[in-house]
Amino acid sequence: MSKSTDKLVIDIILKTLKIKKKDIKLDTAIGSIQEWDSLAHLNIFMRISKKFKKIDINKASKVKSVKDWINLVEWILIL
Repeated sequence: MSKSTDKLVIDIILKTLKIKKKDIKLDTAIGSIQEWDSLAHLNIFMRISKKFKKIDINKASKVKSVKDWINLVEWILIL
């Protein structure tokens, strides 16, 4: 994982969920905190898709956690 990718994805998630960095970890996932429900998950997808145009909806549908989002974005950047 690259630090800049980590920070970018985490910042998107923090802004979407309207929470502070201390409130999430890499293993924080949909449903594990009150702010991260299915609608918030969709909003995270939309914001990440806007930033990184090549998001595959099938791969994104398997994303559950902060770490999963980071891994997906890193995979996209490799392509």
